[in-house]
Amino acid sequence: MKKNLQKFILIAFTSLCGLSAFSQNQTYWNEGFEPSATPACDLVTVSPTVSGGNYFNGNAGVWYGNNVYRTTGTGCPSGNNHVRYKNISGVTDSGYLVTPIVSAGINEFHMKRARASRSFTLWVTNDTLATTTNWTPVVLMRSSALTVVCNDTTVIINSATAKRLKIVGRPGTDSDVDSIWITSVGVITPVKFGNIAANQANNLVKLNWNIETETNTNSYIIERSANSDIYKQVGSLNANKAASYTWMDNTPSLGLNYYRIVALDNNGTKQYSSIVKINLGKSKAELNVYPNPVKGGQLNVAITGINKGSYTANIYNTAGALVYTTSVVSESTSLSKTITLPSIVKTGNYSLEIVGGGYKKVTSILVQ
Repeated sequence: MKKNLQKFILIAFTSLCGLSAFSQNQTYWNEGFEPSATPACDLVTVSPTVSGGNYFNGNAGVWYGNNVYRTTGTGCPSGNNHVRYKNISGVTDSGYLVTPIVSAGINEFHMKRARASRSFTLWVTNDTLATTTNWTPVVLMRSSALTVVCNDTTVIINSATAKRLKIVGRPGTDSDVDSIWITSVGVITPVKFGNIAANQANNLVKLNWNIETETNTNSYIIERSANSDIYKQVGSLNANKAASYTWMDNTPSLGLNYYRIVALDNNGTKQYSSIVKINLGKSKAELNVYPNPVKGGQLNVAITGINKGSYTANIYNTAGALVYTTSVVSESTSLSKTITLPSIVKTGNYSLEIVGGGYKKVTSILVQ
């Protein structure tokens, strides 16, 4: 086995010259095993007493760990959460970690060893379900190669077909590792969009989009435009590897609304969906203003068939100048509000505008 592992070291490094020109070397993720991350690492924090393995979540997706647990202390830097390989009495084989599935091969492997006197072996597979079998050894990372803890340890893998990587600890020892990350051989596509649809729900717009693949995606940014030219962000959702996502636009504009979804990669890369448009017709909401003419400076406004949210009431004089404005909030599909007009609103004709939540209505009022 020792000779074979040394042979794999030679292959790993000498093959770099042949493939590196085509390597994208994008970072898939950087896993610090922190519980404060999004999503949080849910590796167990209790030291195992019997041999066993299980899947757990991290920044990178779903990992597999055998005879490992999350702890603090000798992390990188000191005190950080990290993985500890547990030496369980009577168990010959040491613990190991299996990375989440990757899509574009594995070029470089990086990690920090929190204990310098520990050795590890690396294995790769193209079997996405493999945990104990169907692995190919890559390299023996000797403890003698590292004398300072928490330095970045880098190994060139350069396998275009590798889907997962396994880090095996030295048998009979407790070993600590932290900050594991790998890079790609090919281009990492953050996400592959399926269908995207926009549907009107009362005066709102409901967006749905399907996801065929989602790799290294941090979040989805929803952008809207009135002319399919200049887009502005109107919302966002965290990526959670769902097959589909839904988002509701509570403030669309009357007429045409254009939408697109931006998939934001963990490294800042953006990928855009196709554009979908929807034409919102006139609102079916009804506005009632009374008394009209307005007497005693008290104006009552009642609206039915609207959406929950904030609305603005604007009063304009006959010259089109804004003389008064106030905000009103609807807690249901109807709104009733008494507006006390200030002394600046003298006797005469005015226009009252109610706007918000995709609704806009202008009516004439007479103040006496």
